Amino acid sequence: MKSYALIVNPSSGKGRALPKAEALRSRLSDAATVEVLETTHRGAAMEFASEAALHVDRVIAVGGDGTLHEVMNGLISSGLGPSDLPALGFLPAGTANAAVRAFRLSSDPDSVAAALINAEVMPLDIGMVHHEGGQHAFLLWFGAGWDAVVIHALNSRRVGLMGVSGLVGHTPQVLEAIARYDQPTITSQVNGSAFGAHSSVIIANVGPIAFGGMVTEAADPADGQLDVVGVPHVTVLRAIHLGFRLMTSSLTRSSAVHHTPGSHITLQADGHVPFQLDGEPVGVLPATVTLMRNAVRFLRT
Repeated sequence: MKSYALIVNPSSGKGRALPKAEALRSRLSDAATVEVLETTHRGAAMEFASEAALHVDRVIAVGGDGTLHEVMNGLISSGLGPSDLPALGFLPAGTANAAVRAFRLSSDPDSVAAALINAEVMPLDIGMVHHEGGQHAFLLWFGAGWDAVVIHALNSRRVGLMGVSGLVGHTPQVLEAIARYDQPTITSQVNGSAFGAHSSVIIANVGPIAFGGMVTEAADPADGQLDVVGVPHVTVLRAIHLGFRLMTSSLTRSSAVHHTPGSHITLQADGHVPFQLDGEPVGVLPATVTLMRNAVRFLRT
């Protein structure tokens, strides 16, 4: 019998996460041993995952992208090698699930329970970020500059919906944060070569990001590289154009942005530039991002 730890953020999805976790536990319990672990504070999912890594076969994050992000970081922090880590699964239950689009996942507990029986285990790359606050991994994307400003503004008032609904609901706060941001210059190097000066840099491991946007169709979390996208300093009109590209096709379809693959990226800034990982505010530049090949075994459900 396989053993599972379901790590659930009960506040995700306006309270929908815990009923989903209990439904999944019920459907798995006839053929597996299952424990449900409820988080009570930010960082709890990481703590649970680090401990569970030592005694279960599979760890399933139940919540939004932030819960998945914490659980993955907990597994990595356990100190086990990739081949010894439990397989990582995700039952989406949040309001801003970029991972759902990236991996084409079901959010129905019945479907996920059935899929887990013979689920394909995919080795995935991750990005590891070293900065003054320590080190953190990301599965989806890293953003420094404009998108981090928006995400920091949303998380400072993190109640209710996130995603597009949260963006609309907190429009005044987001606009205020954008108006205050003075676009410090970010200078970066990719694999030892200068990448240029930009107002924002996105490092994508997958194409889809928050709010329904698409960075680049080229991003693939199993291709041994990260996709680095630089956005120049922009006027309001240019920002509108780039936002249109991001939401309707992909950011890299605009000739104004720069795009290159890489596995080692350093970023510095001439002012205060926040960055986020997988939609979670983490720190400020400078930072170094390194690809970790096949670091996570992900369950496709």
